[in-house]
Amino acid sequence: MSVKTYVYPHPINAFVIGRLGISVEEFCELHGYKQGTVSSWVTRNRSVKAIPCDFLYSLSLSASIPMDGVYKELLLLEEQFYLSMNPKKEKTYVD
Repeated sequence: MSVKTYVYPHPINAFVIGRLGISVEEFCELHGYKQGTVSSWVTRNRSVKAIPCDFLYSLSLSASIPMDGVYKELLLLEEQFYLSMNPKKEKTYVD
């Protein structure tokens, strides 16, 4: 089964699908999370700072990188996510 690469750009989705190459549903099954809980974090735009530590640990195990590396990568993804939501508008002058 192929994994959709176009996803809602929330940092959790972007990390799980982009970095791990599995769906969020598969990740939740592997680590014992309710998929509804994780999807509510995404839907409500929960900040990376508010993600539980045990969830970060699970991401760390799956990615085989230290937790601080996962956290930094999620913060970068979150910054990109917010910039894509609120692009800076340029002023135009009317004569």
